[in-house]
Amino acid sequence: MEKINMIKRINQYAMLTVFSLLISTSNYAATSHKNMDEQWGQLVQDTNIKDPRLQWMIEDKYSMFIHWGLYSQMAGKWQNKTYYGIGEWLMHMANIPTNDYKAYAKNFNPEKFNADTFAKLAKDSGISLIVITAKHHEGFAMFDSAASDFTITKATPFKRDPLKELAEACKKYGIRLGFYYSQNFDWTEPDAAMYKGPKIKGHKKDFQRYFDNKVIPQVTELLTNYGDISQFWFDTPGNMPKKHSQDLVDLVKKHQPNCLLNSRIGNGLGDFSTMGDMHIPLKGHDGVWESIDTTNDSWSYAWYDEHWKSPKQLMENLVRVIARGGLFKLNIGPKGDGSIPAQAIENMTTAGQWLANNKQAVYGTTASPYYGFSWGDITVNNNKLYLHVFDLPKQRKLQLPHLENTVLKARMLSDGQPVAFTKNKQTLALTLPEQLDNDLIHVIEITLDGTPKVSSKALAIDGIFPTSLPADFATVSKAKVEEVRWMEKFGEHKHSQNISQWQDKNAHAQWQVNVLEPGKYTLKIEYASDLAGDGAQWQVHTANDSLSFVTMDTGYRRNLLGTRDDRGRKIKPRMRYETVELGLINLTKLGAQNITLTPRVTENKQAVWVRRLIIEPYE
Repeated sequence: MEKINMIKRINQYAMLTVFSLLISTSNYAATSHKNMDEQWGQLVQDTNIKDPRLQWMIEDKYSMFIHWGLYSQMAGKWQNKTYYGIGEWLMHMANIPTNDYKAYAKNFNPEKFNADTFAKLAKDSGISLIVITAKHHEGFAMFDSAASDFTITKATPFKRDPLKELAEACKKYGIRLGFYYSQNFDWTEPDAAMYKGPKIKGHKKDFQRYFDNKVIPQVTELLTNYGDISQFWFDTPGNMPKKHSQDLVDLVKKHQPNCLLNSRIGNGLGDFSTMGDMHIPLKGHDGVWESIDTTNDSWSYAWYDEHWKSPKQLMENLVRVIARGGLFKLNIGPKGDGSIPAQAIENMTTAGQWLANNKQAVYGTTASPYYGFSWGDITVNNNKLYLHVFDLPKQRKLQLPHLENTVLKARMLSDGQPVAFTKNKQTLALTLPEQLDNDLIHVIEITLDGTPKVSSKALAIDGIFPTSLPADFATVSKAKVEEVRWMEKFGEHKHSQNISQWQDKNAHAQWQVNVLEPGKYTLKIEYASDLAGDGAQWQVHTANDSLSFVTMDTGYRRNLLGTRDDRGRKIKPRMRYETVELGLINLTKLGAQNITLTPRVTENKQAVWVRRLIIEPYE
């Protein structure tokens, strides 16, 4: 009985309770049947990476997102109750009636708003572009619009147009400007997707009417009243027909031919792709793409969210994205009074100082010829490799395998100190200086005899750092590598590739590794399991050893997906991983070899999701 009660408690509390993304609507798009990742639409189907209009964005790498609206004044709270989740979705989470939400606009008076503060923060942070929310899903326009009365200039005591002021400030500081616009969702418009208001007697929903009477006029206003617009960032197209997406493309190109469009305009259109929210991928993607992330957890300001990413973490995320060939957009959420949280300013400007000192290792660089390393990552500029060392090795030694080039020079980028190196066949061994600057991230500049040439991307086991073997890089048979997405307490999106759907005991996942330092290593596994996977039996095989183990229930409840909890809310389970030490392995062979994971028996294997293996030096 106690075990049954425990399971019930897990079912109740180990689930996503932030909000349901699957609301029932009657609009043509059947939007309610899509999860949020599906609402974001397809990635761009045909990106011309050589398009001259894209070159500034590819060169600059780094931009600022601003989520600011009526929801910022509420700050995650409605009628003295806090709703933990995505702050800008508060109207949806709290089921706020449309009329009440609109009436709340009388409380929004951001008197501390100073456009120069935003533009200067971008400048000081090493950022060249600001994209700000002009209209989010709530339907509230943060600009003066003739197409609606639900605007900051008409419905609030503020009366001013902050986007007009921001456009002027961006011009003053040499910052490009872009606008976010929710084209499909509008919770206050009866004809839009996911309308949240009361049913109107005799009203027949007509999305085309909303599109013609609000979307087209407002997008036109944004394109024609604010000077040069470098980027128009649409969101959540859902099942919006391609005709509407194409109409928006044509409208933008008509008024701002050089303005770039993201993939969330829908239907595979756009100039560049936007990954899922807060996704820092381990693998790159085709064409021009961006990752979007936040300075803390919530996109808009929420009174409770003090989970700030450090300046070092911000720059690590920037480097990881650039090293995979992507661009990075970092969000801030101003308060309802128009001010920027002090911690966001401090962290971004500190990171900006690091960028100013290491700019040649970031701006204008290209993707790494390797996958990432445990110690950091690499960017490339012509014949130079930039090694971004996130974690200094104990003995200040690093190894770079499979490098075919001759190394001409190695130095610390910040102060020019030489870095000692030797090259044995294709392995470059580096020894960092004893005295280093107090940098957020230490950068080593390596000059080669030509464009970097790497013979293999196999993950290196160097005897110094732990080596992660993620599901992303596994070759599988009779199993699948699938991405799982979920949302945590403050609405932060999580993404992870997992090996799952193991068919039988002949299924396997295999990783190719390159052992640079033979010896003894500790093997660990990170996995999730639901109750059915408790006690499943597994084996890991190396060239010399095999280890057997069983998986245990970690609290993940995939079987409850789509059901409702005791308060009637739809459940979307959060992935729950555990990392378990499996034992000691001997990697006595130098060079390339395989590590293989297999089920030992047929039972229970489908209820286990393997995120990665971890190989650590045995100490």
